[in-house]
Amino acid sequence: MTREELNNSMRLESYDLQKLAKELYDLNAEKINNALKTIDYVIPQQVIAVGCGDSFCAAKAAQEAFKELVGIPMIGRPAVEISRCYDSKDFNNVLMFGISSRGKTARVIEAAMRVHELGTASRTVAIVNFLVEKSKLEEVCDTSIHVSLPEFKCGKYTEHAPCQRSYFSTMFTMMLIAVRMGEMRGNYSSKKAEEYRRAMLDYAASFTDEVLNSIEDQLWKLLPQWNQFRQFEIVGSGEDAPNTWFVAAKVVEAFGDIATYDTPDNWLAINSKTKEAEQTGTIVILNKDNKAFAHTVDVIRVMAEKKRPTIVITDVETDLFPEGVTVIRIPSAKYKWVKPLMQYCPVGLLFGYIKELRGVSFYRYGGECDDERGALRERLDGAIFDLPLRVIK
Repeated sequence: MTREELNNSMRLESYDLQKLAKELYDLNAEKINNALKTIDYVIPQQVIAVGCGDSFCAAKAAQEAFKELVGIPMIGRPAVEISRCYDSKDFNNVLMFGISSRGKTARVIEAAMRVHELGTASRTVAIVNFLVEKSKLEEVCDTSIHVSLPEFKCGKYTEHAPCQRSYFSTMFTMMLIAVRMGEMRGNYSSKKAEEYRRAMLDYAASFTDEVLNSIEDQLWKLLPQWNQFRQFEIVGSGEDAPNTWFVAAKVVEAFGDIATYDTPDNWLAINSKTKEAEQTGTIVILNKDNKAFAHTVDVIRVMAEKKRPTIVITDVETDLFPEGVTVIRIPSAKYKWVKPLMQYCPVGLLFGYIKELRGVSFYRYGGECDDERGALRERLDGAIFDLPLRVIK
């Protein structure tokens, strides 16, 4: 079985992320920088960003950027928590971002309305797709940012893949806002702000075809084994935690299995005791600057002792980890807060292939296998997987 036969849009999205950052920047940087007034950046004592699904997760992944660059609390929350669970005292002097691609997400609209109604000296901003005309979310917010997402050129592989590109776009937008906010508050110079933006672009660009091809070679070897699993666990903490949530969601969206996401400490206390450990695919996301790094490595040793099939996505040397785990070494970023932008990228190279092997459609939009996929599935028993060192576009 060759990679050409199993090629898919989710895999191609992983390869596309390296150039997406520059395209997004060229299309959106100026409008993001000019979207808000100076007073909108200076007055707030807290930032709240809300969304549903990937949008909430992307907002949460940008928390470290606001912490480091702006120096005020930033919380990324599911919209329903803000719309239903917070009180008026939580909304004073707040800059709130409501994230909804089409501007129609009910809970995000509710959250914006609640902050607008109850908050004192607060501002609400809608972040929507550039194709959206005046939406309900924009109607209830003080202002809006229309984010342009470049066309995804994927040839014949047009099936709607689990959204790595839109996730990247939202996270990238929130990080650009953090850079601008820190600049406008006088935390650093305009020259330093440009350096931060360049660091974001350089990090994405460092995931070259050559780098991704090498990663894919590692994952391709695991494919026959990992295709057999029906339960998955994604582990990470701190600034790495939002991407564990995202990766777990991609398991469900790509091929329909259930995945949990957890911290290393909680995994050790609870999920380490699950039965059939050898049949549970486990992915750990761990960057070298994570303050829980040493503890997480200890937890990975427990995974190895329990014969857990484990993948570690990291930017450190492979010899720091125990034998028996697969270490996917990815490029590192100049600043810790930039790292969430690309940590999840390798999973698209694995999950898209598993989906093809299972003969199902992304999100189950197409139901079970069609005739072509059914025929492909029948060929898989005992199939030999090749390992070409090349990029498939």
